[in-house]
Amino acid sequence: LKSIEDQIFLKALTNTAKNIESCYETVNVFSAVAQAKTKWSFIESIVLNVLDGSRNSNCDCCIYGYQGTPIYRVNAVVKETYIHNSKFTDLIARQFQCSVKKIGFRMVNIQLVGKMESCSISYNLHPVLYPEIKENGFGICSKIAYNYLNPLHLIEWFEYQKMMGVDMVLISLQSLNKDAYKVLRYYEKEGITTLISFPNDMPGKLDRGFRLKNWHYHQSSHDEQVAVYSCKEFFQGFAFVAIIDFDEIIVNDRFSEYTQILMSEILPSYPDASAFTLNVSFFITDWGVSGVEPLITSKYIRRTYPLAYRYKNIYLPNRTESIDTHGIWSKKGYRSCEVLEIT
Repeated sequence: LKSIEDQIFLKALTNTAKNIESCYETVNVFSAVAQAKTKWSFIESIVLNVLDGSRNSNCDCCIYGYQGTPIYRVNAVVKETYIHNSKFTDLIARQFQCSVKKIGFRMVNIQLVGKMESCSISYNLHPVLYPEIKENGFGICSKIAYNYLNPLHLIEWFEYQKMMGVDMVLISLQSLNKDAYKVLRYYEKEGITTLISFPNDMPGKLDRGFRLKNWHYHQSSHDEQVAVYSCKEFFQGFAFVAIIDFDEIIVNDRFSEYTQILMSEILPSYPDASAFTLNVSFFITDWGVSGVEPLITSKYIRRTYPLAYRYKNIYLPNRTESIDTHGIWSKKGYRSCEVLEIT
């Protein structure tokens, strides 16, 4: 017969084993973004943007440099968890943060592993993205490109953003029609967009189909939030970031560049702003042609009144704690202000 001490030890060991799980199998990494610094040697952390299906979120980061560099392993700390409807989802949008203060090489790839798992290149490796610092830069987070996008409308959308002085558009790219994909690759070569991979087959057991019986609103909001988290980290060194879709444009009366009107007119009037909330007007194509062709923005000019309950945001990364598609959480001393309009 085992002693009481032995039984207690075996029970504790069993409970510990139950709490140790595979992060490689349960935590799905979508992007890994380094802290925005002028030199890689100044970087103190990397953030991984994930859909987390684990019970305990107890993982380590394995960080790889160029060939011949030793692997660096460090504890992964939960930075942020998206709690919106998280009780109704299988996979939760989450950010892990890994400290790299003591690392001595340029980081190339990263992976998440469980406490009992080894660092191994046989597991999925994820490239470390190094974001730019643009102190007066304007970025657009367009979230996910998927299914079908009209290539001509997409060209018009990008050319408008260039005219408005946009520096970068970040796109999480899923399966897309061939012609729209060619457009995105063209603008990637131009340097105005960055494409990051978003899986066609989403992780988890839920069907992400768009038919009504397959639509899972709660899980879809977390799928989308992973793309927003990627934007949050990628644009940390920019002055302004807008979260808008490919069928949305921001307008002002004089068609001034975004940064120009924000810096010279709007920000001086709202010196404590962390974000500017944009009310939305809809231009309904079913109402018929009301302008001049060929551009869609000039062809359909009849619109609804601005709707206060439908809104998007331009936010200032250095004044913002967190974001989602429609929400802004400001740092202490700052607030979101309603001033502009979006169409």
